[in-house]
Amino acid sequence: MNKQIAFIDVETTGMSAEGSEVIELGVMLGEFENNRIVRVTDEYCEFQEPFQSIPSTITRITGIHDRMVRGKSLDMNKIISILSQADGIVAHNAAFDRGFVSRLLPETLDMDWYCSVRQIRWKDYGFENGKLQQLLNAHRIDVKQAHRALDDAKNLAVLLNHSHSKLAEDATFISYLMEKNPLKKPAGLRR
Repeated sequence: MNKQIAFIDVETTGMSAEGSEVIELGVMLGEFENNRIVRVTDEYCEFQEPFQSIPSTITRITGIHDRMVRGKSLDMNKIISILSQADGIVAHNAAFDRGFVSRLLPETLDMDWYCSVRQIRWKDYGFENGKLQQLLNAHRIDVKQAHRALDDAKNLAVLLNHSHSKLAEDATFISYLMEKNPLKKPAGLRR
């Protein structure tokens, strides 16, 4: 049976897990075969109403405002159902996403997480930095909506399906990442 990889992204009310809340979570489960994601096997995206009003700076970045999230909540059973099928969870800046996701679903702490920012040295491949939107642009990946959870998760999967002349023959960024050791559990997030 082929591996399943979950690509996850969260949009939040702030830049740190302390004092900020998830307002949107998107996850895409992809089948990994022959060094690439070959098909989407499941996906989920939903808003979650925070306890406080969404700051205007977050609305400017994401386009998400209070009316969009009013009365919405995440289906934790659906999210854990998707993640429990995954052989690995990939996030672009996993320390950020993992911090929020593990507060919602502590069982994700025991899952294998990978970071497409810190575990791939994008500068070694000729890219200015590891910022997702710049990498997507450099790879000519059409972005319909930046800084939206499911779109960013799906675009990350497309990005990581690319190969590079500095990678081994037939390798892609996702196959390179899956050969790495999973990230260690952060000390402050242990169950």
